[in-house]
Amino acid sequence: MKMKPISAILLLALSFFSCGKKEVKQDFIRPVKVTTVKSRHEIKRDFSGVVDAVKYVNLAFRVSGQIINLPVVEGQKVTQGQLIAQIDTREISLNYEAAKAQYETSKAQLERNERLLEKQAVSQQEYEIAKANFQQAKSAFEAQQNNMTDTRLLAPFSGSIAERNVENYQRITQGMPVVKLIDSRDLQIAFTVPDNYLPYVQNPDKSFTVEFDMYRGIRFNAKLKEFVEASPEGSGIPVFLLIDDPRFSKDKYDIKPGFSCNVSMNIVFDNKDSEFPYVPITALAGASEGKGEIVWILNPNDNTVSKRSVKTGALTEESNIIITNGLSNG
Repeated sequence: MKMKPISAILLLALSFFSCGKKEVKQDFIRPVKVTTVKSRHEIKRDFSGVVDAVKYVNLAFRVSGQIINLPVVEGQKVTQGQLIAQIDTREISLNYEAAKAQYETSKAQLERNERLLEKQAVSQQEYEIAKANFQQAKSAFEAQQNNMTDTRLLAPFSGSIAERNVENYQRITQGMPVVKLIDSRDLQIAFTVPDNYLPYVQNPDKSFTVEFDMYRGIRFNAKLKEFVEASPEGSGIPVFLLIDDPRFSKDKYDIKPGFSCNVSMNIVFDNKDSEFPYVPITALAGASEGKGEIVWILNPNDNTVSKRSVKTGALTEESNIIITNGLSNG
């Protein structure tokens, strides 16, 4: 099909103008958020905690053998002196009887040598040998007596079975944990803080509150029990609290070891010199480049910015971070 001349002229004109048109670039100005540095005399931070038993023990036998009686299960309450587990005594009984026979024989020999020594019928050396043999046999006999007693594992205090690590009729070795016994009446709160929070944990003006997941909306006052001045495996500093609130009672609030909770740490500085400037954590830059942390400072006179190195402290609530060096209020 033949194209009409007028249509061809129009197409050529359009092609000419489209090829001659230059693309105009427009500068895009990206807005950024700006904030004035403020200072605070209060630091507040929340942590995840867990209820833990103050008093607990992993019970184990001092002898090896096969368990023939394991009457407890996980979660069971036991009283002091109650049987936890028992192992077969047949092998130990044979050793006990052999040690007893040797002890009685050496004892009789020593007594006979004592009488003969008085009559000078044996030498002093023979008497000393008999005495040494008796002491050795006595120690072996007492050890076997203890082994017989140690075939029964008894609860050293009243509590609950938190873990049962073996099964009935299982053969165990000396020192192998059988059960974990906890005293659920005496509880503590365990949580971990970052390393840079150690000065705040040591601060005398700190206070703590605890909110259990089972009882939302109720915050109990707590006091510091202890903390570890080290970071095991780089996981943070372990801190332990005790509930110190007259409203809390085990009869009213059924709190068990292993329950989760929220811990709030609050520090109020009475001294104005102790106030710290803070910025949103999103204002920090440079750390990923290995050059230290910086912030950008805005000059309001000409709307230019300059970078400044800072040193950071602890995180606070609302995603803010304390600045320990490099910034001041305003």
